[in-house]
Amino acid sequence: MIEDIIEKIGSVIPFIGTEEIVTTLLAMTPVVGIRGAIPLEIFGYEMDIYSAYFWSVLGEFFPVFFILLFLGAVSGWLSENFIFMKRFFDFLFSKTRRDYNGRVEKYGLFALFLYTAIPLPFSGAWTASLVTFLFGLSRRKAIVAIFFGVLLSGINIIFLLQMGVVIEKYRGPMMVVGLAALASLVYFLYHRRNNKKNV
Repeated sequence: MIEDIIEKIGSVIPFIGTEEIVTTLLAMTPVVGIRGAIPLEIFGYEMDIYSAYFWSVLGEFFPVFFILLFLGAVSGWLSENFIFMKRFFDFLFSKTRRDYNGRVEKYGLFALFLYTAIPLPFSGAWTASLVTFLFGLSRRKAIVAIFFGVLLSGINIIFLLQMGVVIEKYRGPMMVVGLAALASLVYFLYHRRNNKKNV
């Protein structure tokens, strides 16, 4: 079914191939996002860096408008009609307010830029859009901040990938695995410390 949808999109827009559609759709998802789409395009589909960057940025940024425009109405309707959706949104909204309240108060719109520019887990355009909605920030200014954050995020990811290729070439794959594990540990400890401060 998904393959049929992708083929139909490709037939309507002839200059877009299957690889571009798949990776753009992946970049649109909150879980994979631009962090997974760019490596897939470069290493999986062997696209050139510029194409990978363009389609991934497009996919990451595209949902922002829909989140800012329709999240309130959609979440309200789902919460009224489905108890499990109410529990989900209550959990999501309360956790987001708790996790990001201090940073939004301190940095304002610049925080949105940081959420999208730094390619970390549970960050990106989805998170920044959710923060914009919950804290009542200016939509127009938020869109600009998120857009430039997404642009920089793509550049950062490509830089990290290229650096990983160089390290793997001269130091071996285990060095790359070790550095990735170290970066994950540092992020985990940093995130845990911030959560303790916000409690």
